[in-house]
Amino acid sequence: MNDVVYYEKPTYWYYPAGMVGRIVNTVFGIISFLLVVRLALIFVGADAQAPFVAWMYSLTGSLVAPFAGSFPTLFIGSFALELSTLFALIGYAIIGWLVMRLISMLFTAFNSATV
Repeated sequence: MNDVVYYEKPTYWYYPAGMVGRIVNTVFGIISFLLVVRLALIFVGADAQAPFVAWMYSLTGSLVAPFAGSFPTLFIGSFALELSTLFALIGYAIIGWLVMRLISMLFTAFNSATV
């Protein structure tokens, strides 16, 4: 008799696309968190001479630099809303999403080509 043998596709505990995706999400999550903290500090008018605030501004200054000067800072009473930080937050979220889509497409194309 002809016995048909079916082989299951092996499952891997290490999935490269998943690992790369977690790293990208972690990096862009940290960037987003730092920008939200900067936005909150600017909004409440934190003293820029305080060590933590000065450190946070210097740390996130290079992240906001591409957007700096493009948008005005809105003053609402005693609060300030720095639009360049807000648009940097939106911009990095879009870049993170695009990178994740690219990784997904690359690994999907790679997996379908090797099967």
